[in-house]
Amino acid sequence: MDCYDELFVEILSFIDKYEDLINCHLVDFITDNLWEKCLPGALKSELEDLEKINYNLTVYSHINENCELKNFIEKINYLNLKNNPHLLKLEDLSVLSDNKFSWNEFCNKNNDNNNKIKQNFMKDKKNYEIEVLTKVIGYLSKINSSLVIDVGAGKGYLGTSLYENYKIPVVAIDSCESRHKSAISRQKLLLKKTHKSYPLVQHSINYINESTDYSELINSALPDYNGQDNYLLAGLHTCGSLAGAMIKGFLNSPSLKTLCVVSCCYHLTEECLTKNCKFTTNARMLAQQSVERMSKKSKQYSPSLFYRSLLQKIGLEQNQIPSTEDLEKLHRAYADREWKMNAFQYLRVHLASLIESALVLDRVIYLQKSGKCSKASVVRLFDPLLSPRCYAIIALK
Repeated sequence: MDCYDELFVEILSFIDKYEDLINCHLVDFITDNLWEKCLPGALKSELEDLEKINYNLTVYSHINENCELKNFIEKINYLNLKNNPHLLKLEDLSVLSDNKFSWNEFCNKNNDNNNKIKQNFMKDKKNYEIEVLTKVIGYLSKINSSLVIDVGAGKGYLGTSLYENYKIPVVAIDSCESRHKSAISRQKLLLKKTHKSYPLVQHSINYINESTDYSELINSALPDYNGQDNYLLAGLHTCGSLAGAMIKGFLNSPSLKTLCVVSCCYHLTEECLTKNCKFTTNARMLAQQSVERMSKKSKQYSPSLFYRSLLQKIGLEQNQIPSTEDLEKLHRAYADREWKMNAFQYLRVHLASLIESALVLDRVIYLQKSGKCSKASVVRLFDPLLSPRCYAIIALK
């Protein structure tokens, strides 16, 4: 159960070494001279040598061995949660049932159902996420739970997909009345367009916190439900503090037997559950960046980042617009800083993957230390190129 502890400590130690680089704000790159202020001397000197040949950092692997940059990137890759042997992939889910109930057998048995998941009027990214999560929740429900509580349900994509494919009853919860209305309207649209009804998918407006009484919530939403009092708490891309509230609520509620939560919007909360780490808002904002997407582009950043830092240099009032001549003069004066700024952000985005790793580990370790879970693991559900917030925390009592 303690397989993540050592990695967590190592990541926090490495992050601490680069706290100035992590906690700065990129628009201050020129005004606060962040290049000189935030970079270790050896790494800065090496990057300045690469600047002279206008080197493309996205192909850093061609750099000579034993250089500072290569060591920096490889250390991050070593610590990154995505490369940890204890990270579960979809094909590893059978370990959650002690290999008594095979993930592959479940998928093969339900092939006909799984092919239907793509019909629900979603954009490609959301369709991909719901397709994967429907299978995962379907599998977990077979192991340990009878009903799914979908928190932060939005338009109710997950609930209708679970019921259509596996006939799992779902209570879909959202705190926003407009999203609640959209979910009901969408369900009516599905009935009209596909002639499919969802009698055991009910929508509820509730604000979830760690003290939420989930049994009462189910009784209110599905008063005629006669299933067992063992529920699965699910959340896809739960914003900010919602993930923490779900984790605490899961531990506090005897009726919740399974948890599957995918976090998002780390910058909207300051809470760390284990109290072993605390990140600034800038650090949490940085954790939202995707190193996979950056690496895939294989090109420098959009010049808009550099232009923002130039405008910060001017220091004008918000309603003042500088002349074209002044802007061109400013750009010429600082054009040589653009490569440095791209390199600076390149380093920060790599560090972003470690901040996210630490935030995810903080949550799963909190579950492990509670003593209430028989299983608590991190599972990579999604391809990070398609869905950068790809980690699910799954726990069973």
